[in-house]
Amino acid sequence: MNIVRQLRSGQRRAVLGLCQRYASKDQSKDQSKDQSKNQSKNQSKDCGKLQASSICGKSPGKSGEPSKGPDKEPDKEKADPKRKMVTMIDGDGVGAELTNAVLEVCCAAKVPIDWDIFHEHKAPDSEDVSPEVLKSLYRNKVSIRGPIKSHRWLDKLRKELKQFAYVSVCQHLEGHESPYGKFDCVIVRDEFEGEYSGIEHRVVPGVLQTIKVSTSVGSTRLAKFVFDYALKEKRKKITVAHKANIMQLTDGNFLEAMHEEADKHVQEVRFEERYLDTVCLNMLMKPETNDVLVSSSMYGDVISTIGGSMMGGIGMCPGYAVSSKGLMYNCQIKPHEEMVGKDLVNPTGFLLAAVLMLRELKLDDHAARIRCAIQSLYKDSDVRTQDLGGEAKCSEFVQKVCDILTSE
Repeated sequence: MNIVRQLRSGQRRAVLGLCQRYASKDQSKDQSKDQSKNQSKNQSKDCGKLQASSICGKSPGKSGEPSKGPDKEPDKEKADPKRKMVTMIDGDGVGAELTNAVLEVCCAAKVPIDWDIFHEHKAPDSEDVSPEVLKSLYRNKVSIRGPIKSHRWLDKLRKELKQFAYVSVCQHLEGHESPYGKFDCVIVRDEFEGEYSGIEHRVVPGVLQTIKVSTSVGSTRLAKFVFDYALKEKRKKITVAHKANIMQLTDGNFLEAMHEEADKHVQEVRFEERYLDTVCLNMLMKPETNDVLVSSSMYGDVISTIGGSMMGGIGMCPGYAVSSKGLMYNCQIKPHEEMVGKDLVNPTGFLLAAVLMLRELKLDDHAARIRCAIQSLYKDSDVRTQDLGGEAKCSEFVQKVCDILTSE
């Protein structure tokens, strides 16, 4: 544990140094702009929104240096309304390397965010969620977290925040070789009911039973969210994956709620139902035909795993958990404790999760710049981490993204 903490401390200092370097570059650019005012005026029209105060220029303890958690409530009178506050949880294993990647890239892109950074996410001597973490999550509403090893911790967090849906955004990255061609699909799965309800018991010795739960309230809530999402994102088709031919009551109830919501949007969104195995087959054989896929918990887990693998690995696929108490962004990468400190993890999925988060925060210009930088790296260079057949380290990949952002 001491080694991990030392690594985290060293990485944070490195990020702070890079932020200061980016800030000094900005100052030198400003001086050159003063010498050519006419050129500056033309550039300001396109880049004015991107000149918001940089996280690099904030005092230590905000975003340039790791926070110990929200010991004090933010000063509402002094808070800059243009800046956003986001909770960041390192998680386990390579989590600190991933969160550092986001900090560094956000520095280079001059994203106006202050961070509540938590190196520890558990309550002392337990698997419970730290009260300080919960307090920050409730207050900030938007968060991003690294991979967590403890399933019990994740389950407690899900129930505490009442996270009822998980959204995975699976898109082909141009420049990355894939046998599946171009695809762009969103997978929405239930997180609160279905096979993952967590209700199990022993009937008699040697006979075990798990209960699949499906309520009308839960199914209707998910159905409404899916159709609202499709309309907001201008998606054209929703496909529900089910096995109502076998589980006629539970999947039947889920399917009925989807049909009821679909009837309200007949002129806006195309709706279809398919058996789970057919959906999985179409993802691989006809990836370009998929748009929004929705299913119960375990089915969606299988589908999102396929979607992530199509991108190059499950950790490449960004996503977020949904609840009325806020959104939590991440990618479905494992802690990979065997890789800690080796600088080998692929940060692509986690950076793409940050892009989704910035869009939610209405920082669309910053999100587009980071997304384009990642896309350009894949399209115009051979820089790849080892999991994709390349030789680049995580830090080298991140540095290349930052170089693209600062050269604009």
